[in-house]
Amino acid sequence: MHIGGRFLHGAVLVLVALAILAAGCSRPRAAVVDSDRVINESVLALAFQKQLSERERAMAEDLRLLAPQLSAQDLEARRQLYMNELQKMKQDLEKRLTERIREVVAEVAAQRRLKIVFVKDATPYGGEDITQDIIAKLK
Repeated sequence: MHIGGRFLHGAVLVLVALAILAAGCSRPRAAVVDSDRVINESVLALAFQKQLSERERAMAEDLRLLAPQLSAQDLEARRQLYMNELQKMKQDLEKRLTERIREVVAEVAAQRRLKIVFVKDATPYGGEDITQDIIAKLK
């Protein structure tokens, strides 16, 4: 399993494209966030990726040790059980990361008095890049 590239791309697009109204902002200001960088560089996303990878390795080792002891059918059933567990774990980690990114984007937008934040890939022109601020706060 890998939490990079495609991980959360759709969720981040929806998440970051939301309008964030800043009270008392004298002029409209827009910002952009590079979702690929957030996913590939933030401490939180990398920690989740490591967690998932470690669990996958442990399961693979368990299957390797059980292979001589179980029938092919039982081994396949165990493998399927592990795959389901990994999928559920990945979904949980994605949900937690999405929620945390949403919080951090809102926080940075409020601090900088931004009106709206877009995903950088979907916004080819303009906008203040706040990606590094998001990555720094995702610890």
